[in-house]
Amino acid sequence: MTGNNDMPKGVGEALELESLFNDATGLVMLDLALSVLSKGTFSVVEGIGHFLFVAVGGVLLVMLRFNLNRHGKNPELTTIPISLLTPFAIYLLAEHFGVSGILAVVTTGIEHNWEADRLRLTSTNVQLTSRTIWNILADILNDFVFLILGISLPEVARNVTQMGWQGAAALLGVSVLVYVVMWIVRYVWALRGDSASISAFFGDRKSDERPFFARLFAVSGIHGTVTLAMAFSLPNKIAGHAFPYRDELIAIATFVILISMVVSSIVLPRMLPQKTEAYTMADLDHIRNKMVDYVILQMRSQIEDHAVREALTDQLQSQKSNRLTVDRAQSTANYNALLSETKEVVDNFLHCEDVNNRYSPEIVNIYDKILRRVLVEPKRNHFTLRMKHSIKHWKKEVLWHTSHRVITHEQQRRFRDARIAENPELSEQIKQREVMRDDLLALNNEVTDTIDHYLDTVLENRLKQKHSDNDFVYLVRRTMNHFCAHIKHDYQKSAATVPDILYVQAFQHEYDFVQQGINAGYINQSIAGVLYTEINQAQLLQLQQFQETEEMALIEA
Repeated sequence: MTGNNDMPKGVGEALELESLFNDATGLVMLDLALSVLSKGTFSVVEGIGHFLFVAVGGVLLVMLRFNLNRHGKNPELTTIPISLLTPFAIYLLAEHFGVSGILAVVTTGIEHNWEADRLRLTSTNVQLTSRTIWNILADILNDFVFLILGISLPEVARNVTQMGWQGAAALLGVSVLVYVVMWIVRYVWALRGDSASISAFFGDRKSDERPFFARLFAVSGIHGTVTLAMAFSLPNKIAGHAFPYRDELIAIATFVILISMVVSSIVLPRMLPQKTEAYTMADLDHIRNKMVDYVILQMRSQIEDHAVREALTDQLQSQKSNRLTVDRAQSTANYNALLSETKEVVDNFLHCEDVNNRYSPEIVNIYDKILRRVLVEPKRNHFTLRMKHSIKHWKKEVLWHTSHRVITHEQQRRFRDARIAENPELSEQIKQREVMRDDLLALNNEVTDTIDHYLDTVLENRLKQKHSDNDFVYLVRRTMNHFCAHIKHDYQKSAATVPDILYVQAFQHEYDFVQQGINAGYINQSIAGVLYTEINQAQLLQLQQFQETEEMALIEA
């Protein structure tokens, strides 16, 4: 009901605690009332004694759970499983011994929140994982409540229809009366309450905001959900007789829920201000993308191995968000322009005096031919044409090897040695090809360094100009890396593994960027908090993967 509105913190906490204690109390009282109806007699002393017994018994079971959790030696294997199983186990155990499972679960929830605050810095991994799991479960259970409500509405509607319009009007009138009385009681309690706990939620009794908070508290909340669940749990018969007014109670609970939902959805948006964020998602994406580009430049400047450098760049680039609104036409134009400029840089490098002095014209021409086939004339490199060329090539290979009976590596070696023995000039040709291969790979490495230097300079200049839409630089880099890898694929294969220490250094650069932004004033505290959280989570994930790698290495050793 308040998704787009800013609910005061104190009122929100009061609503959560009110729901917790009111629902628990209602369930316990229902159990007591059904017990009285089934026996046909009521004793005040016996009722109070039963209530104290189930309440104290539930609390004692919670204390047992707390001691088990506190003395666990491995928090990852005790805290999370215990916290997930506790509500169900405590309820079943309490009901088995005849004490209140509801109060036991409520007390467990209070103890769970207190324990989480007390152990906030103990085993951070456990706290983060546990919080994430509980947030998911809370959302699922909240959705499940409304799902059950939607499923029950047709049955309630049929029962109300059978009562006739007069009966339905009477039930609706009773529901409105219940809602109005509930509103008045909640408003008076929030307005007139003078205890320290109430003042903590709604402010000082004499403050000007107290009446507004009281009205807000009275209107807020979806009332009757647990009441409807209790009404459905009523037995059809009790003490051998049909339970009186069961369908009517279910209808009234449903009407109260619908009335509270309608009133809240209409009134609350008019009472509460719209949520105001200290930043927009576009602002966050802009700063995050600049941070990633900054770190990429810092890390690329200190890594000599090209394969490692590109692997780390790909990983860091994945931190960027896809929400940033990009002008696709402009981005495509930037990509094509930068790709043309990069090709020109490579072409100028290939035909410069220094390269011509160190490499033969044949090597430069072969490299230039590959460059034009792969980049300058991309239509010739179309997927269909490449597939046809590959199929034709493999067909020739299979026919030749089959006809000459050269299948295994040993057969290939013997065939080669025999050819060299028959033709001494072939040995010299093989040596020349090996020299040519080495020269091509050496030239390719120099071209790679030239491309890296040029694109790093382009990215650095764009950051100085405060541009964050630099993905086209990364795309051009990938295109050129694919070209350079195309040459290496013909002659050698390589794989790169990024050392974990480089990730640690990259995360430190991200921290430094955010801190510098805070000091310079172009990053506010809200954006900084989001970025710090993202960096912490990424660092934690990387450390976990590093630990798993070490454990696997120890197992294999």
